[in-house]
Amino acid sequence: MTGVGRRLLGLCLPPLVFCTFDAGITLFGQSAVYWAGQFRYVREGSPTPSHLLQLHPMAFAMGILLWEILFVTIILLLPDVIALIVSIVVTFGHVWGASTWLYFFRFQYAYQCCMGLFLASSIIIGSGIYWGWQARPVQRHPMSSWSPVARWTLIALAVGVAVYLFLWPRTP
Repeated sequence: MTGVGRRLLGLCLPPLVFCTFDAGITLFGQSAVYWAGQFRYVREGSPTPSHLLQLHPMAFAMGILLWEILFVTIILLLPDVIALIVSIVVTFGHVWGASTWLYFFRFQYAYQCCMGLFLASSIIIGSGIYWGWQARPVQRHPMSSWSPVARWTLIALAVGVAVYLFLWPRTP
């Protein structure tokens, strides 16, 4: 894969995925009044998307497409470290935007969905940096010499506790 291909996969895919998700959930969150053609009754906190939604849903969709082209162009042209930072900022911005919609809907498992969204974004960003951008640790992990059974048992236990603490539904 070429350097441009790696950058597209590693640094452009994560913000594209979450920008598209954020846009989709924004459209899903519009009221029946909005979808009946009363575009001035828009639900959106970001000024530019709000303005585009007030014009028409297709104006919003075209604006999102232009935004995606813009940030992909920026990421492709910037020097490596700055491109990585822009990729992470755009991704986290859209993850945060989408998470506000999940809370807005106020369904029973909104918190767990938000945590899952942040987990998914971290997995996609980390995978993009590692495989798509070919970033590797300078040294081997010091605990990689441990017995695989012991190491993975401790990993499973620690992940289980973390899931229980932050993802398992329960009342406060």
